[in-house]
This record gives sequence, C-alpha cells and structure tokens, in this order.
Amino acid sequence: MSSILPGSTKNFHPSYRPDIDGLRALAILAVVIYHAFPDKLKGGFIGVDVFFVLSGYLISSIIYKSLERGAFSFTDFYARRIRRIFPALIVVLASCYLFGCFALLSDEFRQLAKHTAYSAGFAQNFALWGEAGYFDNASNLKPLMHLWSLAIEEQFYLLFPVLMWGAWRLGLNLFTVALLGLLLSFGLNVAQVHTHPAATFFLPLTRFWELLAGALLAHAQLYRTGQPGAGLAGWLKACLRQRLQPRPASAAAALPVCLCNALSVLGVLLLLAGFARLNATLAFPGWWALLPVAGTLCALAAGPHAWLNRHVLGCRPLVFIGAISYPLYLWHWPLLAFSRIIDELPTGERNLAVLLSFVLAWLTYRFVERPVRFGMARRHTTLVLCLLLAGLAWLGVAPTSLGRAGVLQADHRSGINTFEYAYKQSCQGVIGTSGDADWCNAGNAGGAAPDVLLVGDSFSNAYADMFAAYASQEPAAQLRFSQVGRGNCPLLLGYGSAECRAFTATVQNYVARHPAIHTVVLAGHWPAYFDRQEGGVTATAAEFERAFHATVEHYQGLHKRVVVLLAPPTGSKPRSCLARPITMTKKRLCDLPQPLATENDGAYRASMLPYLAARQVPVFDPFRALCDGAICKTIDGDQILYVDINHLSPFGGAYLARHQVAALRELLRQP
Repeated sequence: MSSILPGSTKNFHPSYRPDIDGLRALAILAVVIYHAFPDKLKGGFIGVDVFFVLSGYLISSIIYKSLERGAFSFTDFYARRIRRIFPALIVVLASCYLFGCFALLSDEFRQLAKHTAYSAGFAQNFALWGEAGYFDNASNLKPLMHLWSLAIEEQFYLLFPVLMWGAWRLGLNLFTVALLGLLLSFGLNVAQVHTHPAATFFLPLTRFWELLAGALLAHAQLYRTGQPGAGLAGWLKACLRQRLQPRPASAAAALPVCLCNALSVLGVLLLLAGFARLNATLAFPGWWALLPVAGTLCALAAGPHAWLNRHVLGCRPLVFIGAISYPLYLWHWPLLAFSRIIDELPTGERNLAVLLSFVLAWLTYRFVERPVRFGMARRHTTLVLCLLLAGLAWLGVAPTSLGRAGVLQADHRSGINTFEYAYKQSCQGVIGTSGDADWCNAGNAGGAAPDVLLVGDSFSNAYADMFAAYASQEPAAQLRFSQVGRGNCPLLLGYGSAECRAFTATVQNYVARHPAIHTVVLAGHWPAYFDRQEGGVTATAAEFERAFHATVEHYQGLHKRVVVLLAPPTGSKPRSCLARPITMTKKRLCDLPQPLATENDGAYRASMLPYLAARQVPVFDPFRALCDGAICKTIDGDQILYVDINHLSPFGGAYLARHQVAALRELLRQP
C-alpha cells in the first residue's frame, strides 16, 4: 500500500539537527542514572517521555512533507524503520537470551523467553501490563523490562502513518486529526491514571498523546503560515484550516531570535526540573507527564539556531551520546538487571555495568547499526533482519534447552522452593464471597465454622501455614482455624480502598454471625501501613492507628479474644540462596542482616505494642525465631523460608511452628 508520484520511491527526510541528538543525550543520561542510582536522580525516568516526543516529531515530519509532495511510500517508510531499529535490537535480544540460558533458573528463563517473544513482536508493554500486580516479580529483575517503551513507539509507527495517509486521501485537515487524537489519548491518561495505573502506564492509547504532541509541533513548524501579526490565534486558525499542499520553502515564518532563545532555555529548565523533582511515587503519566513533554516541545520549537541549542545541546560530547542513545538504552538495563539477579549489585558493580553499557553501545552503533542501516543491498538486508527477529520470537515461544544443563544443580534447590504462593485460595469456600484479590486459606476447618479466624492482608495468608503446621504437630491443642485476607488490605475498620472496606465489612459480619469463633488473629504488613513504605499506601500513620485501635476494640466488644501477629523480618532475597553457575561475588547473600531487617520493620512497634499491652492483647513476634542478633534466617537446610522479599513460604511457616511451640500454645489456647 503506497501513494507515490511516478518515478518517486523515497520519502522526504528532514535535515539533521545536532540539538536533537543533544536532547536524546539528556534523556538517555537521565534514564541510565535513574536505573543505576535511583536515589541520585529520582525523576530520571521521564527521559522516556522525551524520546516519545522526539519520535513523534521526527516521524511526522517525514510523513507530512512526503504527503505534501504526493510521494509517501509505506514501503520506504517501514524499510527504513526496520534498518534503524532491528539490528541493535536483534543483537541485544540474542545476547540476553544466550546469557539467560546459562545464568538463569528455569522459572526465570521461562519469563525471559516469554519477554523475548513479546519484545521481538513489539508487544512487551502488553506483557508487562498483564503481569503487573501486587505479587509480580520486581521490575528490576526483568532484563527486558525497558522494551515496553520501544513497543509503544513501534505501535505508533504502525498506526500513525496509515491514519495520516487516510486522512490526507480524504482531504481532512491533518492537524485537526492529530489534535483530536492527542486530546482523546491525554483525556484517557488523566481519567485512568489513579484507577488503572498499570494500564495507563503501559498501554498505547494512554501514551500516544506524547508522540502526537511532537507530531503537532512538526506540523506547526512546517506549515506556519498565519498572517503576520495575527498572533497565536491566527496561527492556530491557519493550522486548523490548512490542507497539505506543495508550497515554497519560504512560506513558513521564522520565530524571532529572542523567542527562540527563550523557548530553548525554558525547555531545558523544564526538563531539568522534572529530572530533579518528579519521583516514582507520583501518579504517572497523568498531568505530571506534561512537564517533560512541554520541555521537549519548547526545546524543539526553538530550532537549531537558538544559542543554547547550538552551543550546549549541539556540543560534540552530547551529540556523540545522542548518536549512541538507542543502543545505550537497549544495553544498559539488561546489564543492570542480570547483575541484580546474580548479585546484590553494589555501587562498584553498578558503575562497571554503566561503563560497559557505553562501550557496548558504541560497538553496536559502529559495527552493527551504521553498517546495516547505510550499507548496500538494503532490500535483502531488510528481509534478513525480519527473519532474524522472527527467529528470536520463535525461540521465545518455544525456548531451547541450550545450556540449561548448567543450572541443574541450582534447579535442584529451586525445585524444592518454587517461589510461588501455594497457600493462596479463593475466599468463596471460607466466607461465601470471592474476588480477584482474594488471599484465603480454609485451614483445617474446611467448610465448617472455625474456632480461630486469622484475618489481614497477604501476610495473614502466609501465616496460615504456621497455624496448619502447629495444629498438625500439637493435636491436643484442638486448633480449628480458617484464614481470610486480601492483598494490600489489612481488614481494619474504615481503612483502605472502597473494595477493601467492603471486604472488611463482609469479614466482620461473618465473625458476628458465627459465635463459635472465640479468637480473631490480626496479621499484616504493619510497616507498610504505619511508615508508608510501599506504593499504594496513601493513608497516614495516624489514620492507620485509629483504624487498628477501632478494629481491636470492635472484636473485643464482640467478646472475642484478639491476638496480633507482628510482621516477619523483611528485606530477604530468597533467590540468592540458590547456587548459580555464574556468579560475580563471593559474599554470602542469602541471610538478611538483622540491622537491615530492623530498619525495614519501621517504627510501628513503638506505637502498637504499648497499646496492645494496655488492651491485654497477646502478641506473636517472628523475629524471636528467625533472628539471632546478627542475621535473620532465610534458609533452613535446603528449605527457603521466604517466597519473596517479605512473604513467608510454607517452609517458613512450618519453621516458626517448630521453633515457637510454647508461644503459639499460649497464643491460641482456648479462652
């Protein structure tokens, strides 16, 4: 499908602007610093948004001018994109896949293979959206996590040229079509960023507005034909009426020099402010993304002759970094992620990973990207690149066993410890309701009403295995229990989201309807709610305390015995207990230093324990069984006691039951 003038097979391509490479350099440096040292540049992640605007600006410039000449070729457009994007991507995907064959455990390799397939198909953003959730693997342990942004750009490249070509053939105003698309995309972004944050971050419909912003600027610069002195209103009116048609190069009016310089300074200041002031706790993109988008637009609108653009953004060091920014983006994250997987990645190793990413980026640019992009036999090259990327996608769908024998020894211990939440069940069989966020365990009560009900968030679910092990090893205790819970919902009166509060009310009604329940056990990730240590917790410590006190007193008012389980030590890295065939350290990484565990535990105990003592509420402290003053155990023999950084495994629950028999006997005694 193409629309080509006779004798023309090439699209228009804009003149090279060194300042655009300078903007690329600012963006990639911010991203690399943020990924390697997030505390040093907390807003560095917005470098991706800078790339979005630049991509929309450059691609639309090609489309608009080619359509104006009546010579837009889809074949030429997509062939150039393939030769630009595929070579470095193929090298990085193949390298990650090969390294993963020898370095990763089986479940890690399966995820890498899946992400390889999605990345080769430019759909990684959809894969990550599907995986996003409370118990998803940490993003910094996914070597291909960063390719979500490349997927969005490629999805834009597929749709936008077709949209513009179709609108042009229909005689529609392209500026108006792009503006309507931007308003729709931005509106969806703002409307959903709080209610569906993962979808808003990863899906193209809520990110396309950033690329469309660049497209609108390109149109405005190419067809700035308002009457002299008409001002912004006259210019906008002209844009909305304008239909692309051949016109002399002098038709576009130049901006005054002083305005160009002011726009350039404003743009760079907005970007620097975003790098320094934004952080990952904000609802992003949302309204906050306007900061990097506006900054990039201002710098682009200033043009290559503005003083700051010419002398700073256009300086040779920034231009060089901008030139290798694409392979640098591809390389830096896998190096950091693989280092985190097989080591704790201390500062020295992060410095080395960053340095190596620059070296690999230059080598890829010099010996892969440029020769393939500008070499001879481009038609055959395009076909070969497509076949190679398709082959990588196939390897992702059907992972090869190449090199997997090297991790069999590590997989032995990994086979015992699955790092899955085997204890998670629906709440339907326990309290008669169910939901996607359920974390319930029928315990040993089955469908009958229990004597003891363990309630709380996912930590209460993890503690269910401790209760089950205790009931099995101490039959004389006659413990009959069930557990109900919901992730990120501590089941406290008037606390949490609307869904959390509704679930809490259901559980409270269940307790009130079953007089056989003599003990209610409260368990949760208390540090997260008291110290706001995790994303998603928006209530203050005072609000948490009020809800906690109200809940204890509510159940005591129903003449129930209330027991509280404190949070276990958090910060463990259970996968570090698995011996890997490739390692970069001789440090003992498995056990958690107790000072770090104490720091992670926060300050909730100082407030909670005196209150519980005053209310005569028994307390269970897992630190006593797991920590010896120096370290907190993560493994016992071959059995790893955690499934992730803070949730106990079934082995961990059983370990506590074996080592805290007396404490549990007193805690769960009949009243």
